[in-house]
Amino acid sequence: MNVRRSIAHVRETGRVTQSLQAHLEGVARLAGESASKLGVYLAGELIGLVHDLGKYSDEFQAYIQSATGLLNPDEDDDYVDAKEKKGKVDHSTAGAQQIWRELSKHGPAGQIVGQVLGLCVASHHSGLIDCLSTNQADGVQDNFSRRMRKEELRSHADESLSKADDAIRSRITSLLGNETILDSIRGLLHSIAKGSPEESDRSQVAQFQIGLFVRFLFSCLIDADRQDSADFERPRVAQARQQGAYLDWGTLVERLETHLSAFAIRHPIDGG
Repeated sequence: MNVRRSIAHVRETGRVTQSLQAHLEGVARLAGESASKLGVYLAGELIGLVHDLGKYSDEFQAYIQSATGLLNPDEDDDYVDAKEKKGKVDHSTAGAQQIWRELSKHGPAGQIVGQVLGLCVASHHSGLIDCLSTNQADGVQDNFSRRMRKEELRSHADESLSKADDAIRSRITSLLGNETILDSIRGLLHSIAKGSPEESDRSQVAQFQIGLFVRFLFSCLIDADRQDSADFERPRVAQARQQGAYLDWGTLVERLETHLSAFAIRHPIDGG
């Protein structure tokens, strides 16, 4: 396939491209910073780094570069009908499968962590998927396992990892082999279980809180993905972000009062 470097986005004005490597590294950093609030920075970094791994596939790159005019229908053999392809090229399963395959090797605890992280990645464009569902025809459906078994032709998991930038592939491999990720999440889940009324991870309270933890990690990824994408699209707005370094309330109130005091009093009510 004769396409340019792997890209994640193309800015609407000027057709500037954002490399896929830059997007993955940006999301990984932001997701990690948010996840660090619960002591699981590396888990946040990992899901950020692999969330769009499937975009390295030839199929996705042909789609996005055709859709944004980087491929010419009259000159490039790789050009595809982007309208026909829209929404049909899976780029979220690849990263989830890589997480699940590696972490599930670590026994039951690894399978739990692998499912938590893999679920966040697989769901980042759809909202958290139901791991189990039911219908009258087939009974209980294991949606998570079916997603993790999705064939390579459609998930592009192996292809995408092999075609990832060296720095991305190296960091993914390092994180998946870092047992700190397993230990940090297992420790957090153990704390949740011990703090429940029954001191068990099967208690209703513990199950609810574990569900909140999954949603916390999911929101770390979603917020990071949206912020990095928005900052690329509007770099001037990105420069105005305070990144948590907000002024104290007293200073803000003082500024507001100073601003209001400069208004001219034109009606009796204005003096109140």
